[in-house]
Parts: sequence; C-alpha cells; structure tokens
Amino acid sequence: MSAMHKKMSVLIHQDGLSFFIYSSKGIESRILKSFKHESNPIEILQEIENTYLNEEDLNQRFDEVTVIYNHPIFSGVPSSIYMEQHQSDYLKYNVRLLETDIISTDDTIESLDYKTVYIAYTNINNYFFEKYGDFNYYHYSTLALQKHYSGNDQSKSEVILDIKESQFYITIFDKGILKLHNSYPHQAAEDILYYTLFTAQHNDIDPEIMDLKIIASVKNDAVYELLYTYVREVSYVIDSNTYLEDILCV
Repeated sequence: MSAMHKKMSVLIHQDGLSFFIYSSKGIESRILKSFKHESNPIEILQEIENTYLNEEDLNQRFDEVTVIYNHPIFSGVPSSIYMEQHQSDYLKYNVRLLETDIISTDDTIESLDYKTVYIAYTNINNYFFEKYGDFNYYHYSTLALQKHYSGNDQSKSEVILDIKESQFYITIFDKGILKLHNSYPHQAAEDILYYTLFTAQHNDIDPEIMDLKIIASVKNDAVYELLYTYVREVSYVIDSNTYLEDILCV
C-alpha cells in the first residue's frame, strides 16, 4: 500500500501566517498566527522561524509545499500584451521597487487572459528553498481569481469582496468578463463601501442589478448593513473558511 501524499500550503500576509497540512483525505492540521501589526519581510521570516520551532506538525516530510503571498504589491496584466522584459514596469507605478526584490509572474489564467505580476520576498523564498528544495509559490490573486471565475454566473454583473485583516480585494465580472481585480486598504466599513461603489461606477456596473458577494472569516453586520443600503443584492459566502482552503490547498 503506497504512503499518503502529504502537502502543506503556507499563506503569508502582512497580518499573519496560515499553515495548512493536508492530503487526499482533507485538511489534517491548521496553524494560524496573527501579528500585532503589519509586518515587513524580515519580521515575517522571524515569525516563520519561530513557528517552526514551536509547532511539531511542521517538522515532518511533505511531498509538496506551496507558498502563497497575500499582499498588495501586485498588478494584473493581460497575458496577450505581457512582455517579460517589462516586468518591473508593470509594478513601478504601484510601489517603490528595491534592487533585491524578486519580481515574479504566475502562469496565465487562460480563461481570463490574465497574469499576476508581484513581489516574492527573497528572504522567505530562500528559507523555504533551503528547507524543502523546489516548492511552488503564487500570489493569492491568481488562485482566488481561478476560484471566482469557476463559480461565476455569466448572466450577471458580479462583484466579489474578499475581505482580509487590513486589505480587501474587489473582483468585478460583467457577464463572465473580468473587468477589475485589485486590492484596497480598509480600516472601517465606510472604506469598503467607498471603494466598492467607486469601482462599480467606473466599470459601469449598476448597484441596483449587480450581485455583491462578500467573503470574510467573520460576518461583519456593520459592513453588510452599510453595503445593503446602497446595493440591492448582498450575500455572504456561506463558509468562507472552506472557500479559503479550496483556494489555498491546490
């Protein structure tokens, strides 16, 4: 009888870490760490090292390791016009680039003609390479967009809010066509409302007929009530934790 194929996915964001250990039988273990403040790559690596010291489950053999970066240092580029030699140009207007930054591009999402260009943290990639050799890494956007599109109702205008601790993603599909995917900061429900209505207006999406879906680990009544004041159709994804695991455990 062959041994179980065991995998681990690690979600790295500025507010924390999430480790998921899983196999064909499903999720075996979840290790979740929250930071007290938004952290830089040096601080994040220290937290990763501490977690490995303190969590026995992480110190086992994995057949496959995937690292997912969840941060706002990314840009979406139509794959039909993407040119590798211009990688830095796609990001330089969004963020100050350092010489040591690794600019990465995920494989094309063929159905959307879309590539994610982003910064992969050099020190963190080096850490996982030294520990495991080859491993997979992606930006969260690539995996999330694939999931969103697979569940998209192509007869509607659909707006998806994927709310994280200090940032959230807005994805807009209009009858199956990707109109927008971007990340925005938030501190209050009003921030989420503002960016949602602003991006909808600029993409000619009518709040009276659009289908607004919210993905969040906890249902926030203040966010829901505020959005429902201006948007006719608002719903929460029923089980956002399962939704997240479907995205991350590739």
